[in-house]
Amino acid sequence: MRLFLSAICPLLIMLPIGCAWLPESSKRAELMPVPALRETLASLQKESPVTDAWPTLNWWQVFQIPQLDALVETAVTDSPDLKIVAARLRQAQTLVDAQAAALYPTIDAKVSFTAERFSANSTQAKLAGENFRQILFNPLVLRYHLDLWGQDEAALQAAIGRAYAVETELSDARLLLSVAVVKAYFDLTTASEQLKTAEHLVAAREHQLKLAQVRLDNGLIDRAPVLNARVAVNDARQKMATLTAAITVQKNVLAVLAGKGSDWAQKIVMERGLLPQQMTLPKALPLHLLRHRPDVQAARLRVEAAAQEIKVAKTAFYPDVNLVAFSGLHSVSVSDVLLQGSSLAYAVGPSVEFPIFEGGRLRAQLGYREAAYDEAVELYNQHLLRAIAEVADAVAHWQELDIRLQQQQMTLASALENRRLAKVLYREGLRDRSDLLQADADEDTQRLRLIALESAFLKAATQLFKALGGGYVNTMIE
Repeated sequence: MRLFLSAICPLLIMLPIGCAWLPESSKRAELMPVPALRETLASLQKESPVTDAWPTLNWWQVFQIPQLDALVETAVTDSPDLKIVAARLRQAQTLVDAQAAALYPTIDAKVSFTAERFSANSTQAKLAGENFRQILFNPLVLRYHLDLWGQDEAALQAAIGRAYAVETELSDARLLLSVAVVKAYFDLTTASEQLKTAEHLVAAREHQLKLAQVRLDNGLIDRAPVLNARVAVNDARQKMATLTAAITVQKNVLAVLAGKGSDWAQKIVMERGLLPQQMTLPKALPLHLLRHRPDVQAARLRVEAAAQEIKVAKTAFYPDVNLVAFSGLHSVSVSDVLLQGSSLAYAVGPSVEFPIFEGGRLRAQLGYREAAYDEAVELYNQHLLRAIAEVADAVAHWQELDIRLQQQQMTLASALENRRLAKVLYREGLRDRSDLLQADADEDTQRLRLIALESAFLKAATQLFKALGGGYVNTMIE
């Protein structure tokens, strides 16, 4: 015991003076507070009521489309993108376990055998020309890192923070995937509905062309109406070709998102969604938005992990202390190792490394970690600003489309009334057939615009759900 104390006391005295020079810390980037949103929301909330509720995890069910529910569920289960993030999460979790192991002592065993012959002209006169064998059998070798400066604890906290960040990114990936599936499905159903209307429009344009051709053949008109009718027919046919291709493309998009092949997408049933009559905004939107945005939370967790890694880099400037002990049998003879108790050997004591001169390596590592922290902070600030802007933009866009949709519905109603009137006048002989065909074409054109606006309206509602976090909530933040 006295020998142990006599060995360790001088080392403890040298710890404070055996440190590398730690440079002064420069000013670090600062986390941005939540930007003011009261006035912006006040103007938006005049048109949208408020509620205590936030979107639920299955927010897409508000559209009441069973096929869409099945598509999102399949995508969340089979998407390679989500599986990639899930694999990254498992990696991060195993790194936490590996880092936690540094807090505990390690025990291993060591066996070595060496055979050596000394030269006859060796400076070791007593062993000159002799053969020498050594057997070392250490069944118990203990090493324990004394975490005097908190290096291992800080590294563990950094690993935990990054694991939490990846877990939060997995939630964000689920949200982005579900949003992509919902929008792609709305694009698919829109193209399908527009294709039916476009087919009717092509038929109306072709009838107009036939009628104009008959009139030209009878000398009643010149060529200009016929040429205009041909242009209208070609435009309508191009629209049909575009919509037909859009259906195929959107089916392929959904197949990729769901982790399936193209043939699987051919079975997708296209169902019309329910248009939300009113979108509500949470009362605590400015205050509690951060806890409902997984991307912002992931960025914040990475900032905290980067702060811990700065602590790890700083501890490298201090002496590193390890406690080492072993017990075993050492001998130059196998029989002595097995039969003689005099071969017993043991040792215990500290091992201290003093970082006196590292050629600037420690400063470079610290500077790197500080720069990584600044980057993480600015990425958080970027995500925060983007989250605030997304909410304001989503609400404004949804309200704009709500107004445009109402106006387009009235426009289509007027087109339907105009067609009804044209049909009555044609039956009574007060109008010719061209007026009726033009009324049909006008109705189809306005219906195409209404279908497009309904799709944009549904996607705007989807974007608002996404901006509000899509049902995610971080329970660790009050």
